[in-house]
Amino acid sequence: MRGKKAVKMKYLPQVAISWETAAAFSLSCFALGAALCALALRRGREKRGEPAVVEFMTAGKRKSAQNQNAAPSGTIEGLARNLWLKNKPEIPVLSDSQPTDTPPFMHLQTRVFWAEEIEPNRRLLEKRGELPVIEKILLALDEHGICSSVVSGDGKSAFEPTARRFSRVTLLDHSLRVARRMKEAHDAIYTERILYGKHLIAALAHDIGKMEHLRQGEGRYVKDDHAAASARTLNKWIMECGGEKSALELRTAVDAVRNHHRNVHTPDSILENLKRADTAAREEEFSGRRKNLRTPTVSRDGEDAEPPEWLLRDIPRILNDHVGPVVNTASLEKHPFARAISSTNGIVYTDPHYLFDGVREHMEREEIADMRFFDSSRPGELRAKLLVTNSLKSRNWVGEGVREGFYAAFWNYEYEGKKIRKGGFWIPVFAEAFDIPLAELEKRKNAELRRVTSVEPCLARGRKK
Repeated sequence: MRGKKAVKMKYLPQVAISWETAAAFSLSCFALGAALCALALRRGREKRGEPAVVEFMTAGKRKSAQNQNAAPSGTIEGLARNLWLKNKPEIPVLSDSQPTDTPPFMHLQTRVFWAEEIEPNRRLLEKRGELPVIEKILLALDEHGICSSVVSGDGKSAFEPTARRFSRVTLLDHSLRVARRMKEAHDAIYTERILYGKHLIAALAHDIGKMEHLRQGEGRYVKDDHAAASARTLNKWIMECGGEKSALELRTAVDAVRNHHRNVHTPDSILENLKRADTAAREEEFSGRRKNLRTPTVSRDGEDAEPPEWLLRDIPRILNDHVGPVVNTASLEKHPFARAISSTNGIVYTDPHYLFDGVREHMEREEIADMRFFDSSRPGELRAKLLVTNSLKSRNWVGEGVREGFYAAFWNYEYEGKKIRKGGFWIPVFAEAFDIPLAELEKRKNAELRRVTSVEPCLARGRKK
């Protein structure tokens, strides 16, 4: 380095720039770029004659418009458009599916039921193939369900005052009320809605056999047949809507409709919920007050066996007001000529059917809503009569001769010295249950009743629930 000349380095002049100036310069560049992008988009819209407003469009229309109007990506306008769309909020898009239509129901209550119970569960019911069946049932009820929910000739044992009260309730209103109570029963048991559709189908269709255009035999109607007619019609509609596959999947709903007035011991949650919902709906229609679904007290064989509190409380009054005046009073054309006959052994042999009518008359007067006592199907009536006998047993007023699970028994007696087998079907009620002394009751007997002697139980038969 000593032998060489020193080389002088030349430097460019340095300019001092503050950070505030640099930031201002950067913002200016960004603003200029944004302005250029906006100008390019505006010029593009003006060339195409598009309105400068946001339009709602379907997803298909938006995709088609983007494909047709896309600028080449290599141009400044194309680059600006792509950059702008990446940061642009998503344009609201309408669904491509058609809006759901409510079936053409004529009555307000049907439309309200559809909106409240069906529409919120529409997707589930559609997926399970149950919606067409529900819609068909509701359309039929809406058109033909303005008839009475009780048809004349509804079984020989139907209680006329109650039947008249229920006759003012239309089949449509009763079916919708049962369906709502059925929903309550379903929701109280299940957290999932897998069985919701089956519950609704069974509830809505349980009485469709009462519609006039579905009755057979020139308008004649028998109560024990309406459940079977309802089940046949429901199965037919299911086949029309979904074929054999749907009929197989909804078989439990059809069986529940068929058996809702029968005594079936096979466990079936839909059937049990339908019975409870139907009873609760009738009690509400009877009293005009909403009732909670009853959880029955059952005996070992599964039957509702515990008498209700009102019956335990009122049975003395019913016995004395209804049966007391007819003890030893001739009123029948055939033996033994009376509704109740006393004996010197301290027993009043009472006709259970007459006592049962007294219970229902008492319920009418006191406006007691317990539909177990107004079910005119044979199993329902037998269960109700057993409750009456059990209420007497709870006070130790029933003598020997009626076995456990039976509400009355057959009795032998002698008439004019001749033994009559199974001549009477009675409940042996102790005379102490009546307000009138036994001696006074015996004085009422006429000559024919005095010829009835030697009453004893016929152990061969009885009448079970």
